[in-house]
Amino acid sequence: MRRVTHGLEPHELTELLYEREAVLHGISEGVLAVDARGRVTVRNEEAARLLDTELPVGADLADLDLSPRLHRAVAEGLPVDNLLAVAGNRVLVMNSRAVRREDRALGTVLTFRDRTDLDTLSRELDGIRSLSDGLRAQRHEFANRLHTLSGLLQLGHHTEAEEYLQTLTETTTARSAPLGGDAVRDPYLQALLVAKSEQGLEKGVELKLADDSFVRGSVTDPVATGTVIGNLVDNALHAARMGPRRPATVEVGLFAEGAALHVSVVDSGLGVPEPLRDTLFDEGVSTKLTPGHGLGLALAHQAAGARGGDVWLADAGGEAAGALFVAKLPDLLVEASE
Repeated sequence: MRRVTHGLEPHELTELLYEREAVLHGISEGVLAVDARGRVTVRNEEAARLLDTELPVGADLADLDLSPRLHRAVAEGLPVDNLLAVAGNRVLVMNSRAVRREDRALGTVLTFRDRTDLDTLSRELDGIRSLSDGLRAQRHEFANRLHTLSGLLQLGHHTEAEEYLQTLTETTTARSAPLGGDAVRDPYLQALLVAKSEQGLEKGVELKLADDSFVRGSVTDPVATGTVIGNLVDNALHAARMGPRRPATVEVGLFAEGAALHVSVVDSGLGVPEPLRDTLFDEGVSTKLTPGHGLGLALAHQAAGARGGDVWLADAGGEAAGALFVAKLPDLLVEASE
């Protein structure tokens, strides 16, 4: 008996069990262990919360609706470090290690950390950086215009200087109006459009609001709205910039239907390749050639789905036009206070 218990007395085994439970449920990371056959053997409450499922002990992991990247990590049994995975409306950082004893596979241990807040802050920082870069560019532009005006006055070209000032006034008035104007009054939607417009200018892409856009209500869930619209627009900006058509453009449509917000995003790129159309919203699938992508559309799809909405590819595009993505976010808008 002592050989089986490694020399531990019953009270020592009890203390060891209590300590194990305290450690397992006291840490801030999610912990999940499966045996060699892929059955759940150990998990803590944080893992169940982050993965948004009960994770019952003894359940076959393959039968659970979890991240494809998680399933691959368990199936392959290879070490994984800081892999991003989507779970519900969360972005998780996942690590996994295979457990072996005397060359015998015992299973896999996975840990999870929530980086959704960090991801949201990163998107907000990108928006702030874009606005800052836009202001810096406008400062240089303003200085150049002052130098031009000063030169005209010094040379005595007063009529030309007056015409130049008139042109500057008209241009500044047009640019100072918020993107969306009176058609979209929600300050969050306006700020999001302005930030994405500045990002587009950096990439050489013009972001436009569809002429028939009309939203009178106020957004009640800015995070979900930013996840859906932000990722769709980011994807479109990349497609337009990489495509051969010039000028490169992205058009965003925002339409209210009661409390629901409908979104359309179309770009001037080459569209979605045929092999990707059926798996476009799967985690890890990306039209971008550089590594580290494949979460944006999956996040947008899951964020909309969490609210009872959806995101879909309405038109894959091709030689004549770019791709058209459409989203519906129900119960998102409330009547704006005047």
